[in-house]
Amino acid sequence: MAPPLAPDPRPRLGALSALLLTAWVAMGSGCASGAPPAQADDSALPPVADDSCARFGFRFDANGCPEADCAEPLCNCPSAISCIPGKNDRCMIGVECRVACSADPETLLGCAVDIAPCHGDMDCRQGLCVLEPGAVDGECESGERGARCRNDQDCKIGNCIAGDGGNRACSPGEESDLCNRAADCRSRHCAFTESALVGRCEH
Repeated sequence: MAPPLAPDPRPRLGALSALLLTAWVAMGSGCASGAPPAQADDSALPPVADDSCARFGFRFDANGCPEADCAEPLCNCPSAISCIPGKNDRCMIGVECRVACSADPETLLGCAVDIAPCHGDMDCRQGLCVLEPGAVDGECESGERGARCRNDQDCKIGNCIAGDGGNRACSPGEESDLCNRAADCRSRHCAFTESALVGRCEH
């Protein structure tokens, strides 16, 4: 009688090879996928633009421009700054001259007329109080699309997005809206051009 045949090692090797191949493919596909594209963090975003009207440190009189306070210029800048009448009989009777003298006159005038000063959201009838970091005086903004903001809590809808010039504005995150990261978009897709930190939401 012939001796029993030894088990053929080839099936065993084939199974082992298949196992190794499966593991290699799994590892290879994991390496090939890579990490998702890096998203902009706050430190990488453009510096915040100094566009706050609150920086002027305005003082107002609710009963118009009193002659005693407004007889002389408030600041002796190259272009003298005087009291500025505003809405609802309000008058700007004081300002931080160091800041005001270095500002564009149109910006100063627009701020003095339109600013709605606040210390918190309760001071704003319909909007939200936007405060600079560490500041106690801010200004009311609507919190809607395009409204000035400093963080997401300053927006009623969407997030506070940094623009290329350092301005910050509320963006709902709809298609073509500005974004800094995927989470800023409802579609979770923020498309960037090369080396840009500000993109646009896409589907």
